[in-house]
Amino acid sequence: MLTDAHFHADDLFVLDPGFIQEYKESGVVGLASVHSEAGLQATEHIMATAGPYLLSFGIHPQLAIMDEADALERLAKAGGLTAIGECGFDFFGDRPALVRTPENEKTQRIAFEFQLEVAERHGLPLVLHMRRANDLLFEYAKRLSRLRAVILHSWPGPANEARDFLARCPDALFSFGLSIVNGNKKAISSAISLPLSALLTETDAPYQPPRGLPHPTTGGHRRPLLRSCSTTSDLNAVINELARLRGQEPDGMRSYVNENFMRIFGDALKR
Repeated sequence: MLTDAHFHADDLFVLDPGFIQEYKESGVVGLASVHSEAGLQATEHIMATAGPYLLSFGIHPQLAIMDEADALERLAKAGGLTAIGECGFDFFGDRPALVRTPENEKTQRIAFEFQLEVAERHGLPLVLHMRRANDLLFEYAKRLSRLRAVILHSWPGPANEARDFLARCPDALFSFGLSIVNGNKKAISSAISLPLSALLTETDAPYQPPRGLPHPTTGGHRRPLLRSCSTTSDLNAVINELARLRGQEPDGMRSYVNENFMRIFGDALKR
């Protein structure tokens, strides 16, 4: 089994409809992230024959508007979600709404605090997206520590911040994807130094494409559409690199990661 703690089935399907068969054949179990009720319905349709998967619904900080808030609350209350998110803060600055101004921070705080309250109210894990905002992660650490679990999606921070947050929020898990394969030094430092019990793997498919990897299933050249996107089958490359960095065998690393994933989501998979 391979576990993908964060991927976007609806967006991936547009680029690579063939991923469904690969997902099924590879034995992947993933947490599919959606950002709208329409996206959730599309994901349910896409994944109907793909194999086991779970759903996370969040208002993304890159588009921190509240038009899906009622749907998110309703679905969480009805038991239709496994996690809330991805949510959080993004001040990467590559467009005006992501520049850290008082107005943009206020807008993102409103969306984040609403989702944090939903997670608290319904006892759900929270999936966090944080870019250039780790000071806010620590600001909310006390409340986050009361949740059943917090998943730091595609953790981009250095090892000292990862360890510090884990000390404040012991049920946090740090999810690593192709950034460690692509050589992100901060992510690599965290992936090496965190305890095994705090590690998850993801692809963020179709986002965060790999650099120069062969097609993950065939070993040949990636299909043309896959040259600019990731796919759930790239999990093997993530596991292999995580194992290499930590001096582990890939099979052993896969077992640790799967155990961590099942600790949080195993009950939901049994339903």
